[in-house]
Amino acid sequence: MQTSAGNVLQNKLMGHRTGSYKVSITVCNPCKIAALASASASQLTPEDKWLARTVKEVAAPPSLVSLREASNGALATLRMPTTRNEDYRFTDISPLLRTAVEPVAPGAQVPSEVLERTDLPDAAVVAVVVDGVLRPELSRGLVGLPKGVYVGPLDGAPASTIGKLGSLSNAWGGPFAVLNGSLTPGALVVALGPGASLPGPVFVLHVASASHSGADCEVAPANAPRMLLHAGVASLAEIVEEYVSLADPSSALSTDSARYLTVSVAEVFLEPDAEVKHSYVQRESAESFHFKGTLVHQAERSRYTVTEASVGAAIARHDLTILQGGPETHTEMGHFLLCGPNQLHDLHSRLQLDHPNGTANQLHKCIVSHASGKGVFDGNVKVNRAAQKTDAGQLSRNLLLVPLATVNVKPNLQIIADDVKCTHGCAVSDLRDEELFYFRARGISADVARQALVFSFGSEVVQRMGRPALAKRVQEDVAQTLRSVEQFAGTA
Repeated sequence: MQTSAGNVLQNKLMGHRTGSYKVSITVCNPCKIAALASASASQLTPEDKWLARTVKEVAAPPSLVSLREASNGALATLRMPTTRNEDYRFTDISPLLRTAVEPVAPGAQVPSEVLERTDLPDAAVVAVVVDGVLRPELSRGLVGLPKGVYVGPLDGAPASTIGKLGSLSNAWGGPFAVLNGSLTPGALVVALGPGASLPGPVFVLHVASASHSGADCEVAPANAPRMLLHAGVASLAEIVEEYVSLADPSSALSTDSARYLTVSVAEVFLEPDAEVKHSYVQRESAESFHFKGTLVHQAERSRYTVTEASVGAAIARHDLTILQGGPETHTEMGHFLLCGPNQLHDLHSRLQLDHPNGTANQLHKCIVSHASGKGVFDGNVKVNRAAQKTDAGQLSRNLLLVPLATVNVKPNLQIIADDVKCTHGCAVSDLRDEELFYFRARGISADVARQALVFSFGSEVVQRMGRPALAKRVQEDVAQTLRSVEQFAGTA
């Protein structure tokens, strides 16, 4: 019997019976998993074999032991998803499963020009995380923070924050969130006490070195960064995450970039009246695999805003889960996905409202600019019976710029409450003729007009981040992707 990774973890920790077998509380370490796999290799599917090869012993600090044990135990009964699974019906990860993966070699060198090119000048704190490990010597602003604010490794974080590690990913995370718990070498913690704030954003630069631990360069290195954010009562925080690679620091979409795997998890907790603005930019190398899980719990009257731009990686998937855990809670989501040659970008979002007077808005925008590109959106908003007076809206807009470009869109609004105001919609099209005519009537060529319209289509989301330097980097990646489209080649 196949079950979701989150349920496996939850059942394992509680000793519940699942289907026709009982999930044992006994924890299996990676060595036992590998031994079991080799003993019955003839019965394993390709996805089982990939998991057995990938899970290896990784040194963990004491604060990560319980997370590691729970994740390894879940992996013993976990099968990696295929297109036979509903959640991965349109997301074929078989190229990853055909790739040998091993943990990345530690201690990679990061050239200073990479940090200069990806800087965020107005950030109050810059935390550079290389292959999942916080590098204080490359970071700035980690010391001398305002009272009640902590940004640093898990071992030095407040005990109340450390206790939250894994509580959301164990219950709600997917298979890659479980894999992160088994492979992550550490966690970056951002903790704000009651009423605390910072004068600027916390900029978290995730750098994948793609360095190999052995001589076999055919093996794809895997890095597993993890972040834990705890915003105390009436606190205010802004977090900006950007994912880049040393394989090709000049662009997210070069054809000579290395193949590697990023498996990232962010757990976000908002206490009553807290406000968090979260920006996430994915600019990984063109041949890489990127899987991110963002899991959020909001207490009453809290406000959470997430804005993402995903332009890199061969296969990229973002699993976003938000739980409104109190009344008068507000959630705002904005997403921009750009799918170029041989790129598959997938956004799976899940928002659950369980209390009255909650509000939520989601805007998803996707551009597929090449016949081999594919976009996937599965957005689920569930308004439970107690969530009366809810006001929720969801809109997905998609541009297919060339024939044979593909997008699979599934906006999903489940309403159990009877006194709500909820809307959702979806549109799939090319650029409108009347929009092009507006430019042509003013002497602007069709090629330049199409490019300007594509930029403006995505900028509606990207500009929400409010960070010009970040928006410029995304726009440069968009321009490079558009060069793969024949009608843009002369102007992009």
